[in-house]
Amino acid sequence: MTNAGYVHFTLYGDNFNPDELTKFIGITPTSTKIKGNPTPKYTMWEFSTEKIENDFIDVYEMSSFVVSKLAPYSSNIRNAVKSFNLKPLLSVALWITSDESKSAPSIGFDENVIAFLNEVGATIDVDTYIV
Repeated sequence: MTNAGYVHFTLYGDNFNPDELTKFIGITPTSTKIKGNPTPKYTMWEFSTEKIENDFIDVYEMSSFVVSKLAPYSSNIRNAVKSFNLKPLLSVALWITSDESKSAPSIGFDENVIAFLNEVGATIDVDTYIV
């Protein structure tokens, strides 16, 4: 067993059209979800890395990749948060092997990621699972 993980930036809210949001921001998301009953609880627009499986997972690198793609649209994202009544979130999902011979993931965020998250008013969520 090895480690796995991905990073995604999500804009979520109760009721909005993801296609309209995409046009407003100017970049195509990697996925969208429409609020349902019982799930998902919110409509979501997401830009994500692929799920990476490797002995070493670098959250610094993955979050930097996501932000490098979104940063040129930061003012549009900030305006969309207000116009569409959205919540911005950077999420990290990690599956960490219990095999002690494998390296633990490197979890952190560089100054560009932190500046972007601050600019758009995003929070961070890190979920870890032992496998």
